[in-house]
Amino acid sequence: MPDSGLTRNPLRLLHLSDVHFGTEDIEALAAVEKFAAHIKPDAIIIAGDITQSGRRREFEAARAWFDKLDVQVIVAPGNHDTPVFHLPARMVAPFSRYARHMAGLDAVGRLIELGGGLVRISAINTARGIQGRINWADGVIDLADLEDALDRLAGGPDGAWRVLICHHPLAEPGHSKIAVDTRRGGEALRRCAAAKVDAILTGHIHDAFAHPIEAVARPMVQMGAGTLSTRLRATRASFCVIMIDGEHMVQEIVTIDRNGLEIRRNYDSLNSQGGTQPQHAR
Repeated sequence: MPDSGLTRNPLRLLHLSDVHFGTEDIEALAAVEKFAAHIKPDAIIIAGDITQSGRRREFEAARAWFDKLDVQVIVAPGNHDTPVFHLPARMVAPFSRYARHMAGLDAVGRLIELGGGLVRISAINTARGIQGRINWADGVIDLADLEDALDRLAGGPDGAWRVLICHHPLAEPGHSKIAVDTRRGGEALRRCAAAKVDAILTGHIHDAFAHPIEAVARPMVQMGAGTLSTRLRATRASFCVIMIDGEHMVQEIVTIDRNGLEIRRNYDSLNSQGGTQPQHAR
C-alpha cells in the first residue's frame, strides 16, 4: 500500500460513514477489513447511517462487523438509524435500537481519549426520528447537547486535538449531490470555533471531502467520509484515513474498486488545503 508520506508514526484514525447495513457493499467492507489489519489504526470512527432502515437485523450485522474488526470503534447515529418503517417507534423512541446494539461504542454524551489524551473525541446526535419539515433526513443541532460535548472536549493538554463527530455536515459542502440543511449549523460552527475544535467528522452526502472553515480564530476543518454501501452518488465507495502527528493533521481518501485501492491526499493542516469550500452555513 502507498506510504502515508509522514516521517514518524502518527496516530491513525479510519473515518467511515454511511455503511448502510442492509445495502452494504460486501467488497468494500472486505477492503476496509484488510486495510485496517494492515495499518492497525488507533480507532475507527463511524459517523452515522450505520443501517439502511434501522432494522434489528441490520444493527446485528453492523455490530458483528464492528466486533470483528478487532480495533476500538467509535460511532454516532445518523438519520437512517431510526426505524424507517415503524412510525410509532420513530416518534416515541427513534434511537432505542441504535442504543441497544451500539452500547459501548456510541460517543454521544461521552469523552473518548486517544494517544494518552492528546486526541479528545466526543459526538452529538444531529438526526431525528421525525421533525416538523418534509425532509426528515436533514440534520438538527441541539445547542445544549453541543455545549455539553464542547465542555467535554475543552479539558486536557493545551495542545490536544479536539474532534467532534456528527452525521450531518454543519455547512453544506459545495460539491454535495444532495441539499444539506442542518438547522443551527452556522451557530454550531461558530461555537465549535470558539471552543477550539480542530476537526468535525461527518458523513451523510456519501462523498468524501475536507473543507477548512473560513473566518475562525484558529484553523478548523470539516471532514466527511464517503459510503461503504451500494448507494453511490458522485464517487465510488470510499473511506478516509486521518493521521495526527504532533501539530500536523492529514486526511487521505481511500477509494475502493475491483482493481484495488486508490489513495489520495486531500487535506494537510500545514497548508490548510482542502476541497471546494463549503457554502455558507444555514
